[in-house]
Amino acid sequence: MKLRIVDVGDWHSPAAEQFGIRSLPTIWLYEDGKLFSKDRAAVGARLQALK
Repeated sequence: MKLRIVDVGDWHSPAAEQFGIRSLPTIWLYEDGKLFSKDRAAVGARLQALK
């Protein structure tokens, strides 16, 4: 598992606007290089299942 932390600076930064980040923390889970989920509950459930 890899963890990437991105400091978006503020809500009007290019990164926040490009990726539609509207709340912190924003957690996205990728599996096999593809987006699995942006939903916090689904990401949390999937990470718990990996334990």
